[in-house]
Amino acid sequence: MGKLSEVLKERGYVYQHSSERLEEITDVEKRTVYEGFDPSADSLHVGNLMGMLVLRRILEAGHNVILLVGGGTGMIGDPSGKSEERVLLDADTIAANAAAIAEQAKNLFSSNNFRVVDNADWLKSVNLIEFLRDVGKHVSVNAMMQRDAVRERLEHREQGISYTEFSYMLLQAYDFLHLHKEYGCDWQHGSSDQWGNIVSGIDLIRREAGAVVYGTTHGLLINKATGKKFGKTEEGTVWLNPKKTSIFDFYQFWLNTEDETVKEYLLKMTMLGAPEIGAAMELHARDPKERHAQKLLAREVTALVHGVDEAEKSEVVSQVLFGDVPLVSLSEDALTRLRETAPTHEVKDGALVINVLIDSKLASSKREAREFIAKNAVELNGVPITDLERALVGEDFHQGCALLKRGKRSVCVLVRV
Repeated sequence: MGKLSEVLKERGYVYQHSSERLEEITDVEKRTVYEGFDPSADSLHVGNLMGMLVLRRILEAGHNVILLVGGGTGMIGDPSGKSEERVLLDADTIAANAAAIAEQAKNLFSSNNFRVVDNADWLKSVNLIEFLRDVGKHVSVNAMMQRDAVRERLEHREQGISYTEFSYMLLQAYDFLHLHKEYGCDWQHGSSDQWGNIVSGIDLIRREAGAVVYGTTHGLLINKATGKKFGKTEEGTVWLNPKKTSIFDFYQFWLNTEDETVKEYLLKMTMLGAPEIGAAMELHARDPKERHAQKLLAREVTALVHGVDEAEKSEVVSQVLFGDVPLVSLSEDALTRLRETAPTHEVKDGALVINVLIDSKLASSKREAREFIAKNAVELNGVPITDLERALVGEDFHQGCALLKRGKRSVCVLVRV
């Protein structure tokens, strides 16, 4: 592994840094870095993934890493990047979310050589008078008013910002101070919308403890094809928890990455080396229709989050549904995944394919079903259906399943009953 500063720049992880030269922060013998994660939900989402991978790179470079789950600040709500006041969650929900996120985060690291803390452990016991005297006196309201998160909210007079959310900046600054005193933490990393909060912490530590500490950020990802914030689909947020976003849907999210952004995602969302990524992009450039880069991205990120076995199952199921891999090649586990993933329809031996097309919603009428068959647009287990009287027979099923496809993207798993 080269110098950490070079790795972070190569991967596109560097957006802002508090020192004149990034190397002053990253390329020293050992620092202690922390990043905070908001427990407003019971799962991390793909937008959090880049921050986690930055921490993993920092950890593998030999620095100490602290993962902070905001069980305390989550009671307040961070105004950064929000156009309106957050809905406040109750304490029990936040505590449960914080515990779930902490456990989830551990799976993203290659070792257990890092610390997980919850700021509820110290913020809930803070005395208000002491906090205002010891912290508040070091923080300039003028400076707070200039922070992007505050200024943008104040520009919308009908919405504004509550004192509760205005105070969030002080609490995050206090987190940095607490971690500095408790663990020698001298570096905070976060996404670019956290820059104002990070700088507030740096200033507080300089004023209160007389120490020099540092901050870095990575930029927010934007889908170049749609202009939307990364991680959002028409169906909503893409979560790391398989109960909220199925593993197959997670895999498909990455597989559907546009050509314009696939290289950036390979760099920022995987642990692959630059030579591997370069080779994949060369292969992709020679034959874009094969989507080599997207397949690599989907496999690597799914393996990173859910494990290699789950990534391989999703890959095979995707190849069966949308590629040319035969259904009979699927293991029992993969078949179960297929039934969980694709639309299913129960059928009996002797059912006419033309009727099954209608019953499974692959065609809206018998006339349309006939047209699809006439145009060779219907396949059963990869074999085109040309006979309007074709009926299902026992040999069509593999472990009780058959795959009916109309066109390239419309599929249904037929389950024999």
